[in-house]
Amino acid sequence: MNSYGPDKTLIFVVLALTLIGLVMVYSSSYRIAIETTRAHDASFFLRNHLLRVMLGLILMYVFTKAGESPLRTMAKPLMILSICLLILTVVPNPLRSCVRGSCRWLRMGPFSFQPSELAKIALILYVADFAARKGEKMKEFTRGFVPAFAVIGVAATVTALEPNVGTAGMLLLIGSIVLFAGGAKIVHLAAGLGGSAGLMLLIMRLTGYNWARFGPTADVSRQGTGYQLWQSLIAIGAGGLKGVGIGMSNQKYLFVPDAHTDFVLAIMAEEIGFLGLLVIIGLFFIFVWRGLKVAKRAQTGFSSILAVGITMMVAAYFCANAGVCTGLLPTAGLPFPFMSYGGTSSMILLASCGMLLGVSRRQPNFLDLQPARWRALVR
Repeated sequence: MNSYGPDKTLIFVVLALTLIGLVMVYSSSYRIAIETTRAHDASFFLRNHLLRVMLGLILMYVFTKAGESPLRTMAKPLMILSICLLILTVVPNPLRSCVRGSCRWLRMGPFSFQPSELAKIALILYVADFAARKGEKMKEFTRGFVPAFAVIGVAATVTALEPNVGTAGMLLLIGSIVLFAGGAKIVHLAAGLGGSAGLMLLIMRLTGYNWARFGPTADVSRQGTGYQLWQSLIAIGAGGLKGVGIGMSNQKYLFVPDAHTDFVLAIMAEEIGFLGLLVIIGLFFIFVWRGLKVAKRAQTGFSSILAVGITMMVAAYFCANAGVCTGLLPTAGLPFPFMSYGGTSSMILLASCGMLLGVSRRQPNFLDLQPARWRALVR
């Protein structure tokens, strides 16, 4: 099959968002780097992030060139590996690393790894392969929906026990979107999500994790549950229409916790303002538009479902992080795609974009879609 190659617009958007992310990571992190690193190194977080981005870009290139068969072959083993790694985060062992009461990482020497990030793309690959194999049986409750949703539920439940209820909820949402794209009935998804939501609330209640954040404005002291949100809203309000300028944020001076990770959007709003955020939002809209167009033109069911899953994963994290930073959703540790400082999340995101670009590369070009007489005339 002839092809134009990967979607050029999609490549441009991914690279543009990645470049903007590098700028914002440095702008939002240099103050905390000076305060917290031994050498008072302002570029500490930027260097680490740049290394992970470079590795992610290499993975993106590899997966852009990869065919469909290797992806389907690795789907089940990768899902099993992800669940095993997630279990290691909740069972006491030398590799488990805990920060502020949440054990989300596995640490091997100087390197740390977050299994829940791998689980996102593993779920998309696994469910896409499962749905492609089952075909019309996905409409059946016992033979189609239950086996796939059980795997999603296991991954989400173990993630919630870390505890990391925010990411667990995102795993449920992303997995359900992929199931829907694969042909599952809405009534089955509604039942599964309803039961899962009840289980998540129970885990939150029993562990005390995030429960108070359903009413975050009740306490805005430094030790209070609403402190992050309050400082985030101050930063967003201070940005106004045009922003205070790149690097000129006041709230990043240790007022907004996690300013370079979960709340980088607040610093962006302060520095580039509403107009700057409109450009960022526009780039994400183009990403979703091109991603869904790639899914529509995909030549196989697996590729189409995979493209939908990756596209909506990025869209879901964008909306969730924006909701957290503006108080529309309870505060949770969810990264802002392409913009937040992070190791595992950045590499997995760029690798996922490579898979999406790979689907676009395996599509017929414009001439191949035209009548044979028209093709001969043009050529």
